[in-house]
Amino acid sequence: MLTVSLPSNMDSIKMQKLPGLRLGSKKQPLLTVGMLLFGVLSMLLLIGGLFSDYWIVTTELAYEREFGNATLQAWVKLHAGLFKACPYEVEIIWIPSNLWKGPDRDSETIPPYFAPNGKNDTTAIDECGKIPYMSTNLSQPPPNINVALLRGMWKTTILLFISLFLTILGCGMATYGLTDSFSTARRHWVFIAGKTFILSGLFIMLGLLLFFFCIDQVMMEKMPRSNKKVFTYGFSVSFAIISCALPAGEISGVSAVYLYTNSTVSSHQSTRSRPPRPIRSLTAHSMLTPRPSIEPPMLTITEINRFSE
Repeated sequence: MLTVSLPSNMDSIKMQKLPGLRLGSKKQPLLTVGMLLFGVLSMLLLIGGLFSDYWIVTTELAYEREFGNATLQAWVKLHAGLFKACPYEVEIIWIPSNLWKGPDRDSETIPPYFAPNGKNDTTAIDECGKIPYMSTNLSQPPPNINVALLRGMWKTTILLFISLFLTILGCGMATYGLTDSFSTARRHWVFIAGKTFILSGLFIMLGLLLFFFCIDQVMMEKMPRSNKKVFTYGFSVSFAIISCALPAGEISGVSAVYLYTNSTVSSHQSTRSRPPRPIRSLTAHSMLTPRPSIEPPMLTITEINRFSE
């Protein structure tokens, strides 16, 4: 009688499963979608903010002349971006001279006054012009506050273009790192993309800070020392779009770095949990002979009983 027994660890080999996804690796799909979504969103916001013409809206006293019984003022309103400035309205106001020059009067509280030879009027215009960052007239002093403000925005434009280039580069590296089933050979490109997204956000922040500094510098140099109001400004839609691109890029960068760290830790833990492979001697016969995918279990003869009649 032939008795065959299986190895003692055969049951554990049968019941053993492949290492599954751990708790940290379950976050990988969410981090991947967040990285790509916010990266593309930051790129689109940068493009929209750079090439739109609603960064700042200003109102400037462009002309003022005193008559015998009134003062004529012409206020020019415009909206401007980083490449074009568009005056859209001219408002003509007549103010009585005695009220204008009174020490106890404020020009903002004076009711509209219709002079005998003129009246208040508002004219809508539609004229856009390019901002000359490179021109022979830049050496001359700016004629008004609007021109001085528009000339000083070239530093912000350069920094935002650098940020746009880094964002596009980061999206490309993140996409390349996710290909080939997120293999180990390309995984480091995701980490580099995350650092690129974070650096792009820093350039956006520097551009916005330089924009604020340019406005403050122009206001200090061109505004009159008296309390007379000759210039007002406000931020518009394009500025808000660029401001939203900053947190989008930072979220994409943090997601990429955390995705790389999470996937690396999960792969190391999966490698440690696998059973050690048996070491087999490589011979010419074993290298040339194809082996089946599933090897049969080792058979051990424990007892042989012979019966005779």
